[in-house]
Amino acid sequence: MEISTLKIKGYKSFGPDEVNIPLEDKLAAFIGLNSAGKTSALEALKKLFGSSSTEREIYRQDFHIGKDENPDDITERELAIEVRIDFSEEEQEAVPHFFSEMVVDNEGADPYLRIRLEATWQKSDITPQGEIDVKTYFIKVAEGEPEEADSKKIFPSHFRSLIQVLYVPAIRRPAEQLKYVSGSILYRVLRKIKWSDDFKENFDEKINEINDAFKGLPEFSTVQTSITEFWQQFHKDERYRDTALGFGGSDFDAILKKLEISFSPTGTHKSFGIDELGEGYRSLFYLTLVCSLLDVEEKLAEEEEEEAIGVTRPLLTILAIEEPENHIAPQLLGRVIKILKTIAEKENSQVLLSSHTPAIIKRLDPECILHFRITAEYETEVNQILLPDKADEAYKYVKEAVYNYPEIYFARLVVIGEGDSEEVIFNRLMDVMNVDFDDNIITFAPLGHRFVNHIWKLLNALHIPYITLLDLDIEREGGGWGRIKYVLEQLLQVGIKKKKLLELSDGSILSDERLNKMHTWSLNEENSIKDLNSWVSYLKQYNIFYSTPLDLDFLMLLYYPEFYKKAIPENGGPRIPDKSQEPEEFEAKVEGAIQATLKSEKATAATYSGSEKELMIWYTYHFLGREKPTTHIQVLSSMSNRQISKNLPPIFTEIFKRISSVLKTSQEGEAN
Repeated sequence: MEISTLKIKGYKSFGPDEVNIPLEDKLAAFIGLNSAGKTSALEALKKLFGSSSTEREIYRQDFHIGKDENPDDITERELAIEVRIDFSEEEQEAVPHFFSEMVVDNEGADPYLRIRLEATWQKSDITPQGEIDVKTYFIKVAEGEPEEADSKKIFPSHFRSLIQVLYVPAIRRPAEQLKYVSGSILYRVLRKIKWSDDFKENFDEKINEINDAFKGLPEFSTVQTSITEFWQQFHKDERYRDTALGFGGSDFDAILKKLEISFSPTGTHKSFGIDELGEGYRSLFYLTLVCSLLDVEEKLAEEEEEEAIGVTRPLLTILAIEEPENHIAPQLLGRVIKILKTIAEKENSQVLLSSHTPAIIKRLDPECILHFRITAEYETEVNQILLPDKADEAYKYVKEAVYNYPEIYFARLVVIGEGDSEEVIFNRLMDVMNVDFDDNIITFAPLGHRFVNHIWKLLNALHIPYITLLDLDIEREGGGWGRIKYVLEQLLQVGIKKKKLLELSDGSILSDERLNKMHTWSLNEENSIKDLNSWVSYLKQYNIFYSTPLDLDFLMLLYYPEFYKKAIPENGGPRIPDKSQEPEEFEAKVEGAIQATLKSEKATAATYSGSEKELMIWYTYHFLGREKPTTHIQVLSSMSNRQISKNLPPIFTEIFKRISSVLKTSQEGEAN
């Protein structure tokens, strides 16, 4: 038994159009930036299935107000929170409770439940908060079918114990859970204890013995007398005139409220109370209380008769946890997620969590993640993480990519590169170009490989803009025209129209046959490089840029040769024959460097200039014989911002200009 769909309309940041939140896994994560609606979605479930009337109460501020609306002009508002509940074959014990309320889509399909909370607010001249009417229904028609007057049936109050939400807020106060235990998580655990009559009688006797022992102390009697005398001076009512100082009897609610938990050893030769623990451990202990409740309810239910299922414990407990990472060290989050996954695997449990930290997201399957964002209308939009089909060879790559770079989910802009060199260089250029990636929530991800179209599709689905920097790799296998062909094919796969993308200067459309053979086009004809570079420039309108003529490492070497030539250890560096004294040895050295750089024994670097060919000696030394990122870090850290900006490759100026433009457009969209 599990909630498979949550639908919200008109609640807080959820606008008047219904938002469908599919919950395809029993553990689901709501992710996104702050104030994107994640907490509101969790709270919506509490409004529907909260264990107390306070948790379920609807307030004026729960109703959505549009971005451009004046609250004073609104006279009426509606909201709706609906869930679809499905039942697996292993959970048939729950079916009898709801059998008469189930619906089916068509003959032979599995039955399911629809439960909906509907609330209406009306402005009132008498009550400042207005009049609020709230009702919860079973919806008696299948999804997508028209609803009639008899399509709704009131959800009986006694059914509330069958489906309950345990809401764990971001600010966790386990001490209060103990101090004010009635109605709390711990109280639900302790109430499972069956207090026998013999125990109660024995408990009363022990309390009386303790009271008698205290009353026998002269000092205690002095305190008692003083309190009574002053009390009688303050009032003359015959009622309540006498006082008795002592421990209460067997009022178990009162006794339970006095319970405390201590922790040892502490290194201070005394136990610690909850308030003495650090924030992280207090947060972990709160989760401990929740897990303990579910565990105790499950164990006790196993001891009960089958008829008691749904009485000793809810048929479904929804554990809604807001920001499980709060105050917890990153190395402990793996344990937290492991425990939550174990809870979600229980038949009567489901776990929903909200988070905005990559440390949590990287520990979850992308399939169970739902991305929340605020639109330009200040309304919550929810999207699933789009992955390739599992049968597609790209599936494993893309899944691993989002595992390793979960920061992309939280970015306002993603810069996609091909490797670690790009990340090092962009991190350094942030200072030079005065564009802080962290401040602007920009993420760099080295995901520009053969399946980049799937990364583009993922980001498009999440409405996250991106800029891609690729290597042109002229004269390398698959490079040059092959790299242009690759990107054109990738853009077609993400839905760019062929007529728009492949229109040539004469108005004709590049045919499929010519596109398929593009990688074989010549680089040695008179206008070949010019034509190639025109395509490079053309693709910039799609936010795709190239490091030319080879890759980013060669580009940096080309623009800052002296700095890279200095970045060698003492007595290190490549052995370069003297060009004038040893011309043959020098040419042989250059020829070997060309073949190594272009990764082919047949490479001639015919499209490269003489100075570019000679720089390939340094390319092989720095980037084929050493770690690329290490070299860039060493060189860039030795340069001042002025030295970098003085000869900055134009491609970076264009990219950072485009970054600023995309961010500005995004901000204007949010403002409007």
